[in-house]
Amino acid sequence: MPQFSYFSDEPSRLVATCSEGAAPYLEREIRALGYRTRDYGQKSGLAVELEGTLRDCMRLNLHLRTAHRILYALDMFRARGPADLYNAVSAIPWERYILPDGYFSVDCRVDTPSINDTRYASLKVKDAIADRMRRHFGYRPDSGSERTGACVFLVWNGSSAAIYLDTSGESLSRRGYRTEQSDAPARESLAAAVIMASGWSPARNFLNPMCGCGTFAIEAAMIAANMPPAMLRRNFAFMHLAGFDAEAWTEIRRAAAAAISTEKTCRITASDIDSECVAMSVRNAGRAGVGDMIEFETCDFLKSSVPPVSGHERGVAVMNPPYGNRLGDPAALLDLYAAIGIFTEDRLDSYDTYVLAGNPEPVEKAGLTYEKSYVFANGGIQCELMCNPVAGSNSSARVRSLRRRMKRG
Repeated sequence: MPQFSYFSDEPSRLVATCSEGAAPYLEREIRALGYRTRDYGQKSGLAVELEGTLRDCMRLNLHLRTAHRILYALDMFRARGPADLYNAVSAIPWERYILPDGYFSVDCRVDTPSINDTRYASLKVKDAIADRMRRHFGYRPDSGSERTGACVFLVWNGSSAAIYLDTSGESLSRRGYRTEQSDAPARESLAAAVIMASGWSPARNFLNPMCGCGTFAIEAAMIAANMPPAMLRRNFAFMHLAGFDAEAWTEIRRAAAAAISTEKTCRITASDIDSECVAMSVRNAGRAGVGDMIEFETCDFLKSSVPPVSGHERGVAVMNPPYGNRLGDPAALLDLYAAIGIFTEDRLDSYDTYVLAGNPEPVEKAGLTYEKSYVFANGGIQCELMCNPVAGSNSSARVRSLRRRMKRG
């Protein structure tokens, strides 16, 4: 039986990746867990860097709500072409990290004139790893495109390259509770980032009209319960590494589970006009373990229940309406966005309202004005998170007509 050199306590540069706009909230999360972020000169706005061990990777994978992947750096080198890449990767002691009878995959982000097809870069890395493992053990692990085993990640920009162990595997956005979803839902990690941007805390009511499959309300409830976002996941890439410490992982999960509390500290409400979406949201919330923390109702968003707030704490409302990119004609959304502005102004005076808009056209044509905004990305679509949007004077005739129709309805 081969002997493995375990590396779970060896520190290295860690990279926590995220989507556009989420980095400030990811950094806040990392610091809240007791880690110090560091600047290794690789800032892109899509990641936060720190130093840590494989054990730290386990903890980060479990707790980070806004991250996509946790990368553990193995080597950085110059690569002017495929031959340089192969030689540098071959020099890494893969026998310390990958099980010879296991399985591994390679993913990459490549921007270099050296090759035209990024798949070729992945193939060169796979070949280098397999050849070294065969020389060392006499046989090699299987490899493929599925992220179900050990995962290797290549970043190659120009002539600079870096090799990481991707300790996450599948994106951390995939919590495991959303086995059913509506059309074009927001990523779970994006929903968490939006909630953090809103300044919401579990002492404040949370309202989620147009809830779709319930992602925003569920993420808020998980935050309120202090429930780690990846608590449901049963597979991470770090579990398939030669240095995996199963006992340490069990203890990390046990400590996290002991800190969970589903006692209600506020009212979290979600609604949708589509009864099937509401039923789907209820089931997703149940799978997440927060079904009893959320009040669901089926209704038009304009008729959503708005729980009163107590004391000086304002509530937070978050809406993710159709963008028009994939869900219909943008022109047909004008009344919807104008109605959102009226709803905010008329019924949410004790709430801070945040609307995630993925298309500026209906926002502008509806004449919405707002206090401030943040930029995020959702599935490749650049989105603007508007704070307290109201129907402005640019659409006064449309707004007056819409108000009259709303009163008649």
